[in-house]
Amino acid sequence: MALIARLTLSATFAGLLVCSQAFGARFNAKNVKPTGLTANQAEQVLLVVLKQEGFKTSDSRLWLDGPWLTDGKPSIPGYHSFGVVYVASTQGHYSVNIITGDVWQTESCRRYIFPALSKIQRGIAERTGKQLANDEDARNELGCLAESI
Repeated sequence: MALIARLTLSATFAGLLVCSQAFGARFNAKNVKPTGLTANQAEQVLLVVLKQEGFKTSDSRLWLDGPWLTDGKPSIPGYHSFGVVYVASTQGHYSVNIITGDVWQTESCRRYIFPALSKIQRGIAERTGKQLANDEDARNELGCLAESI
């Protein structure tokens, strides 16, 4: 029994480690193509933001719905969009710019900016040759009104 308890604890710890803050540090921008982020890469970037925002990303009851597509293309052109769901309750809608890694909470039109994300975005920019849009241009891309700041 003690061996099983230790194995269960080890497996739980390994799962938590994979989804910990170290996860963000493991994003490898060298795998980003000049055309931008894949849906899986955008999901990795979003997980860094969710961890920063205090979501328990290791909780198996928290999951990402998406990326959302319309006719096989991103529902918001140039962005991979996801819903964040806890059990059966939507916690928010988020979009990740395919070319820059810019992340927005699309309901509130909140742009995320913090050092770990900026580091990832610099790596993405090196691969795609594109920098983050200024706030006004990015808001226009997403259909956000200037008053929603």
